[in-house]
Amino acid sequence: MDVQISNRQSTIQIVKAASSDIIGTLGGDTFSFAVGLMLLHRTHSAISFGLGSIIYPVIGLLLVMPVGNLVDRRRHKPLILMSKGVAIAAVLLYAVLTTQVNAPMLLAVGLLIITACCDKITNTTFTASVHELVNDNHVKTLATIEQAATAGIQLVAPLLSAMLYGWIGFEGIVRVEIVAEILTWLIALSMRFHPLKTTEAVEDDAAQGQWDQFKIGLLYIRNHFTLLSVVTMGIFLNFLLASIDVGLPYAIVQTRHLGNARLSWILSAFSGGVLLGNLVLAVLPKFKNVLLAVLRLSMVIGSLIAVIGGIFMVPITDSVLMISLIGIALVIGLTLAFVNTPMSVYMQMTVPTKLLGRVGSTFSTLMQLALPLGTVAYGICFQNLPVGPVYLVTGLVIVGYIALNLRSVQRHYRRQADE
Repeated sequence: MDVQISNRQSTIQIVKAASSDIIGTLGGDTFSFAVGLMLLHRTHSAISFGLGSIIYPVIGLLLVMPVGNLVDRRRHKPLILMSKGVAIAAVLLYAVLTTQVNAPMLLAVGLLIITACCDKITNTTFTASVHELVNDNHVKTLATIEQAATAGIQLVAPLLSAMLYGWIGFEGIVRVEIVAEILTWLIALSMRFHPLKTTEAVEDDAAQGQWDQFKIGLLYIRNHFTLLSVVTMGIFLNFLLASIDVGLPYAIVQTRHLGNARLSWILSAFSGGVLLGNLVLAVLPKFKNVLLAVLRLSMVIGSLIAVIGGIFMVPITDSVLMISLIGIALVIGLTLAFVNTPMSVYMQMTVPTKLLGRVGSTFSTLMQLALPLGTVAYGICFQNLPVGPVYLVTGLVIVGYIALNLRSVQRHYRRQADE
């Protein structure tokens, strides 16, 4: 039976969700950054900061069908508690092995595989649970506050990680991550889910096979122009945007030898832009046409990446380079907020609740599909080619690709209007 969720209950849930995001992101990002630094210094490989960009999409692809089906057929709170519990056990095991086994890359890959599986379940389940936590009036508020809270922590996480790395060492950061994981599990335990009739196990779905269940969500995306367009463009763009994750750490630390702290300033600027963007979105009305907004903003991001290439190609001082990169990172982060959050709200408000698990799992997996290939390709590029030309060409390709898609989408809407 459906339960009406009051505004007060929705507000409480938003506070808990934001608190969980703050603690989880603070611990997770600090830990991930520390792992990247440790591997970068010990292996001197450009791909050290891109391991997650390879492993997470691969795991997402492997689990997209079973996880989507599972989430749409099972109660959501037990699934979240179970996946978070396994993640805690994995970090505890890693803490023990990292002091006894001299294989940092192997251990990091093993931990990332387990946490990627857990995060896939947790994130898909939370996406499908939004209408169990808040009423429709608070869906946009929940999305923007969660994004803002996460971005706020991501703003300080690189700086905090660089400081803690020198203060308590890598092993100390591992212990901080364990505490953070336990706290997020306790918050999830305290959250009240209001199961809806459409999110309980569906007998018709249960009678179907895994593929038949999954195909329903896949067909929903294929039959909705906005979702299909965003996924198609996202696969291509995420391949090119891998240049940011791989290139900046390598260029700043290994090529320009500017140190960990300066790298953390640039990465924090990205998060600062996302935070600012979500704070602005919280008071703005919804976009009238999400797809056109996403396309135009993506063209801005491509232009800024091309500018990064130009900056690396001209002879400037390290101080000017840092100021320029921090400013560009801030604007890119703000633009990304205007792309990601409205798209998330659009999906929550248009996709039927009983399909949110499958559609959300498929959507996020397809969007990240090209990241592993992009990470490997750009890892090779940045180790063998100058940084500037790589970024310049990447930015120009994005601008050209988006311009072609923008014309195609505008023609589609004109035909629709004529009909």
